[in-house]
Amino acid sequence: MQRYLPWLLIWIRFLLTVPAVLFGVYGFTGSIYTVLLLLAAGTDYYDGVLARKYGTETALLRQADSIADAVFFVGVLGGIWFAYPEIYTQYALGIELVVGLEMLRYVYDLAKFRRGASYHAISAKIFGVSLLVASIAIMGFGIAFPFLPIALALGVISEMEGLLMSILLKEWTYNIRHVGIIIRLRNTQKNH
Repeated sequence: MQRYLPWLLIWIRFLLTVPAVLFGVYGFTGSIYTVLLLLAAGTDYYDGVLARKYGTETALLRQADSIADAVFFVGVLGGIWFAYPEIYTQYALGIELVVGLEMLRYVYDLAKFRRGASYHAISAKIFGVSLLVASIAIMGFGIAFPFLPIALALGVISEMEGLLMSILLKEWTYNIRHVGIIIRLRNTQKNH
């Protein structure tokens, strides 16, 4: 049973996407939406912790984790669009830039590696935390500034690093902390 716990947490995060949208549609914001966001963050944190603890971390699990994160935050974005359309409209350019870069990277990864990337880079983790804070500020308190612009800027940086990593990598791999690791690996391979 223990080896299935990380998968269960990932599936819970997928399922939380539905209330992430519906709570926005029906105006369930404030503390209830904050609890939803914290629950999703908990599943995201503990799926990796438990996978490492029980030795069940695999490429497939890490990829499913990345997909669950993306799907959940698209649901949150939908919730924001319904609950606070003026916030979405005000930051639409930044939101669409980050989403567009994510889509570009995913299409590039599918074309090159036949599957999506799952780097779990430090920049992606920082972006994820900033996105969580921005989402809590918006859906919990109706406040976007300065949290959402900061999250969007960090999102652009994270997506650009991910795209660069995909361009530089010769074959698919996962759990790469930053682009410097790939550059060092390529330089070592050239010298041998």
